Amino acid sequence: MTKYSRKEKILKLIIEQFIQTATPVGSQTLINEYNLPYSSATIRNEMSELEQEGYIEKPHTSAGRVPSSKGYRFYIEHLRDTEIDEEVKSKMQELFSAKDIAINEIIKHGCEIIAQMTNLTSIVLGPDSSKETLSKIQYIPLNNNSAVAVFVTSKGHVESKTFNVPNGVSVDEIGTCVDIMNDRLVGTPINDIIDKMDSLKPILAERITQHEIIFRAFLEAFIKFTNERVAVFGRNNILEQPEFTSDINKLRKLVNLIENDEIWKKIVGEGDHLSIRIGKENQLMELDDVTLVSKPIRLSNNEYGTIALIGPTRMNYNKVISALEYLSEKIDTMLKEREGNED
Repeated sequence: MTKYSRKEKILKLIIEQFIQTATPVGSQTLINEYNLPYSSATIRNEMSELEQEGYIEKPHTSAGRVPSSKGYRFYIEHLRDTEIDEEVKSKMQELFSAKDIAINEIIKHGCEIIAQMTNLTSIVLGPDSSKETLSKIQYIPLNNNSAVAVFVTSKGHVESKTFNVPNGVSVDEIGTCVDIMNDRLVGTPINDIIDKMDSLKPILAERITQHEIIFRAFLEAFIKFTNERVAVFGRNNILEQPEFTSDINKLRKLVNLIENDEIWKKIVGEGDHLSIRIGKENQLMELDDVTLVSKPIRLSNNEYGTIALIGPTRMNYNKVISALEYLSEKIDTMLKEREGNED
């Protein structure tokens, strides 16, 4: 810590102590915990200046201080350690050592590891579907009771969804339904398909006897196709943080936030670098003590998704940022190696 000024050292220790304990930090705590070579009066003077400058704040019910959003921002940019946590690194290396594992499985398990190791909630968002359109729908019968609907997008993304064939519905009727949907939906942005489906009902009613049953089957397949572009891991982790467990209103807002796929979809495409939004910087949320860290991640040659971590502003930024960057770099390296092998 010799590279920091005395005031910076004290700010760094206040933030790291608060991250660890969720308890406001006083001068005596710093002396006791870190054996600082300064008097209590000197530390109090430095803390007073840090408070005046807006880096720390005094809660109403405590004599200690807590970091402000400005303090966290300064810490992230100038004071945090940048080395990846060794335990996280070991888990990641074990994951990437598996041969022939699919990229989507790497991302899934990587996010599970990060959520578990940080005790936060991680979210994976697929490619930005607002710039992607439907190219083709195919229907493949499996047997008398089930079939596979295959959706192909303008970016070459292919998804297949298995669904049950309703009783009394013939293969010809489903084929007619697929022809109508291809005629009317091809070229539609993925985000708009579900809304546009409603306009097909009268057309299907004229051509197909049991149009309601077939319509519902394909609508459910489309909903599953679009919704599976958002996956959440460690859903309950954030709800167990001390900042939120004692406030039912905050808990309710957090639950609604985590369940709201539309908010997460808006995060996709907001830049090509690591993004850290602290407290009130999160304009999409109504919570001042939540931080959102997100990182674009390459999925293939021309597709990018996003991994995000949501937690209290008191999150362990060292562990979170280094883990996200490590996962992103390892995935990018793996994709380049596989592309090289294909050549």
